[in-house]
Amino acid sequence: MTENQDKTVGRRQLLRRAGTVAAGVAGTTVVGAAVAGQAQADPGQPVIQAASNFVTGGGTTALVNPANGPTLRLANTNVTVADGIEFAGPPLMLIPSGELLSEQAPVGSMGVDKYGNFQVVSVQSGTTSLTDYVHTTGNSNQIVPIVPQRIIDTREAALRARIDNASTTTLDSSGRLRGGQTIHVRLDDFVHYGDALFGIVTATTAINAGFLQIFPYGTPRPANFASLNYVANQVNSNAFMSGIGWEEDFISIYALQTTHVVLDATAFVIGYGEVDPAILPYSVNATARSTESLAERKAKRAAKAKQSTPSWR
Repeated sequence: MTENQDKTVGRRQLLRRAGTVAAGVAGTTVVGAAVAGQAQADPGQPVIQAASNFVTGGGTTALVNPANGPTLRLANTNVTVADGIEFAGPPLMLIPSGELLSEQAPVGSMGVDKYGNFQVVSVQSGTTSLTDYVHTTGNSNQIVPIVPQRIIDTREAALRARIDNASTTTLDSSGRLRGGQTIHVRLDDFVHYGDALFGIVTATTAINAGFLQIFPYGTPRPANFASLNYVANQVNSNAFMSGIGWEEDFISIYALQTTHVVLDATAFVIGYGEVDPAILPYSVNATARSTESLAERKAKRAAKAKQSTPSWR
């Protein structure tokens, strides 16, 4: 494992993160020098840059802009490069606090809880506000459909290349997965730090009736489940979903009885990770080729969606 991969593993295993830093905000009247101690920001008083500002009596500061442009624009031009990655200084920080936003907070209120989850008040019923979580790569994932891809086909030597532990122990002389054996299949040609895989698995030319089990690499093989049941000398297929190994993009496949295995991918589930853009349905490398870039095609699709009306409306 490379140094970069090791750092990515650490990032993947970090489920929540939070920090607390007091930051000043620029107002209409700004004093450029840093000021020690607590600055007062009561009505009519300036907000002091590079200091913690307090309103002794409480209150809300409102910025109103009647134009179409942004009401507030923040920028941080500090960019450092490490390991080929550009790290930008954050232009805004919401200090983590509490577990939920106040029930008295008005609709549109935003905050970050002490676990690092972003929250927003979207509904108000009477005097009570309801808080929703904003989905991020830290607390949720997404399903990414792809142009279907063949992962392995043990009938063909070239399509056995992604079997990481292929040997005479796991495969017979014709390439079939031996009964009682488990193979580990690499997915890193298609996904980087995936969470799960949707696909279709097929068993063919089995010597006896049995079943296949597909499960996350690096975990003990679960008992009492089957991704596919098959019979001898027939072609049997089934759709499945399986988790992917936590630290490596692998899945494992166990066969009760010796059989050829064909595995096709139809979608991936990702959180922190990403799917190879070349296999996305709107990719320039997909079947429907185009001279437009991937970004241009995504922008055009988004614009059409906004300008059109669903058929059920």
